[in-house]
Amino acid sequence: MHRLSLLVISLAVTASISLGQTSRWAQAYHDRANERYTKGDLDGAIADYSIAITFDPRRAQAYFDRGNARKAKGDFNAAIDDYSRAIEIDPRHAASYINRGNAWQDKGELTKAISDFDVAIKISPRFALAYINRGSAVQEQGDLGKALEDFNQAIKFDPRAALAYNNRGIVWFTRGDLDKAMADFGTAIEINPRYASAHLNRGLVRLLQGQAADAKKDFDECLKLDSALKAFLEERVKRVQRQRK
Repeated sequence: MHRLSLLVISLAVTASISLGQTSRWAQAYHDRANERYTKGDLDGAIADYSIAITFDPRRAQAYFDRGNARKAKGDFNAAIDDYSRAIEIDPRHAASYINRGNAWQDKGELTKAISDFDVAIKISPRFALAYINRGSAVQEQGDLGKALEDFNQAIKFDPRAALAYNNRGIVWFTRGDLDKAMADFGTAIEINPRYASAHLNRGLVRLLQGQAADAKKDFDECLKLDSALKAFLEERVKRVQRQRK
């Protein structure tokens, strides 16, 4: 009896030590995965997140982070699986719904994306990014009024959200309200002077308003900040030039 009792206690202590070691190993691989992700080594990061999950299958953050790495590689289905697993473990993790919504939107499944953004907002009603992302999705559906409401809410909760001003500026631009579009793109640039897309968008407004010299300054700054936008900028400029004729 005493021996059995002592054995049970001994086993309990051994199990406790084992769980502690497992947790430390999971954290070590998770930390290394984060470092690899930061350095752009997505495959290495995914491998280490996977090992961390093997050590701790209930580590929601590891699924979330692996989902981010997989999404960055363009593997949206695998990313969605990881975000879904993170949500199963932690149903109140708003960021998992936001990132899964982004992955759905990348796949063109806007209804599912909006549903996830809705849940994120229900969990965290002041989460500006959730409103920005839902606004982007409903804007893609063509609902400019709803998009405007979401961007307004985002700005209300985070007046320094440059992305919200830029996206709201696009709504104004689409509606033909160039003065409001100019104001929003300008605010986005004031908040983040290195926001290449905002420079591009303000340049387009200036081009439409006949301010060719100022437009060129914005386009030059855009390409200085992000040369990958060159083809997109050229296509947009041609479209605006046709619009002016």
